[in-house]
Amino acid sequence: MSTRTLAYWLALVDRLVEARFAGTLEEHGITRIQWRVLTVLDPEPATHEALADALSELPPTPDDDSAAEQLDELLESGWVEDLAGRYALSERGRDAHDHISKAVAALRATVLSGISADEEATTIAALERMARNLGWNG
Repeated sequence: MSTRTLAYWLALVDRLVEARFAGTLEEHGITRIQWRVLTVLDPEPATHEALADALSELPPTPDDDSAAEQLDELLESGWVEDLAGRYALSERGRDAHDHISKAVAALRATVLSGISADEEATTIAALERMARNLGWNG
């Protein structure tokens, strides 16, 4: 049994997952905010307000550009289209999202390797309770 604390393991796993996730996205030339935009738009087009709501759920990011600037980059790249105030994935954006989704799924499989579905559910439930104990109301 490890003598390291829960806080140590939480911080370590968070840093490792964030670094690997950022690296996976960087390999595909996008940021975390851009990934979130693509993911929000994957099932259907969304308004600027719906995108802003979805992006507000993200933890702070070191990206220098604002969400609006990041959306502009996706529009300029042709991955997202502006359909009269509703944003949608272009065919090129859908292909990119599908490709990157496979890389993200592979990372998730790596993180959860050797961990049963029950262990994952128990861990998530415990972490959520801890967050609520600390005042999170999400």
